[in-house]
Amino acid sequence: MKIITASKFYYPRAGLESYMFKITDTLRAYGHEVIPFSTNYKENIHNEYERFFTEYIDLGGDQKISAYDKYRALLKIFYNIDARNKFAQLLDYTQPDLIWGFGIHRHISPSIFMEAHKRSIPVIHRLSDYSIICPDSRLTKGDDTNCDELLCPLKGYYNAVKYGCVRQASLDDSSKKPSLPASAVGAMELFLHNKFKFYVNNVDQFIAPSNCLREIMIRSGIPEHKITHIPIYIDSGKYTPEFTSQPYLLYFGRLSREKGLPLLLEAMTNLKSHRLLIVGDGPQRNYLEQLKEQYNLDNVEFLGKLYGEDLNNIVKNSRFVVIPSTWFENSPNVLLESYALGKPVLAANIGGIPEYVEENINGLLYKYDCLKELTEKIDYLMNNPDFCTNMGKEARNIVEQKYNPENHYQQVINVIGNVIQPDLNVINTIDSIIQSKQNIIKNSEDVSKGISYHPDTK
Repeated sequence: MKIITASKFYYPRAGLESYMFKITDTLRAYGHEVIPFSTNYKENIHNEYERFFTEYIDLGGDQKISAYDKYRALLKIFYNIDARNKFAQLLDYTQPDLIWGFGIHRHISPSIFMEAHKRSIPVIHRLSDYSIICPDSRLTKGDDTNCDELLCPLKGYYNAVKYGCVRQASLDDSSKKPSLPASAVGAMELFLHNKFKFYVNNVDQFIAPSNCLREIMIRSGIPEHKITHIPIYIDSGKYTPEFTSQPYLLYFGRLSREKGLPLLLEAMTNLKSHRLLIVGDGPQRNYLEQLKEQYNLDNVEFLGKLYGEDLNNIVKNSRFVVIPSTWFENSPNVLLESYALGKPVLAANIGGIPEYVEENINGLLYKYDCLKELTEKIDYLMNNPDFCTNMGKEARNIVEQKYNPENHYQQVINVIGNVIQPDLNVINTIDSIIQSKQNIIKNSEDVSKGISYHPDTK
């Protein structure tokens, strides 16, 4: 099968792209051809199809762009004609069987799905956040509170402007802050896309990595039959676990406002005898380092970005990994990466996170905004290394048995089989008929040889 993946970035930028590259490898391992479509972002991995990629225009304020480019960027947010034209050329050149979308909002837009729909090419779209219903994409308001009410999709997109939900960086300040103009653009974008159902009408099936995300999307108006839950996965064979530990807890990931790190640092003020390592980078790093100094946290160390074995060694030697998210986190990859390396987690009980954590089996949960509970559970786990060892062993067992590539691939193929109609269903039906006929013939031959066929006997 020939599949085009569509995402606004084509390098391992964050969890969304990491999953895209991982599933690409899995699909290719099973004999499928996977072809990328993206923007021509400067950090992209070079590939033979990049001549078809659409233009990237910075929307985050990190670069100085002209008023004309701002106007062009604004138009592309609503409907990217250049992306559709380049995508059409790629379709002509490759003749794919399926389109698989990832993060295409704003930089690419649903225009490419409209082109695929026009040609009757099936489309699936994996949702990694709430970007098709929420201008902020994380269901958080400008004051950092969670939007439990789903204000925009249920009550009107003007709420994004009312609460200043979308953040924007500036040339002199890389930390994103609430922006009324950016909120207005985000509100108009999703009002238009949802009013005319650009996603719902042009996507055959959505994939949600957590039941939490799936239920929120259904509440927001996506038909229940159009969205399927498929959890994330990991190839644990690529990770060597370590079940013993050194006396430190670990956070690794992006250093941004929704990850809950200020609360974690506050907890460490009451845990001076325990050591916390923080791996990663992001827009909140300077602020977090200032908090460290303010709290006089000599027991906290920022290690910056680490990759490959350097990262794995830090993870697998930790006592446990903490995931202190404060937003409706979908399915963070650090969960399964920690499990694969034999480490349990202490995680916030919010969003899709608790779907992957079995209490006292592979980790512990705490109320996401409760400093007291977070502090107490850190202290408990640090003082009980044998308990952490046992949970780490079970965590590794769970990823091997449940969240493996084979299970994930089968679930993906089931979704693909349901959207590629009628070809796959016809083929499957024919295969079943042929198999049935072969069984009948074999049974008849066995009987003719004096061999009785008893399916219930061993």
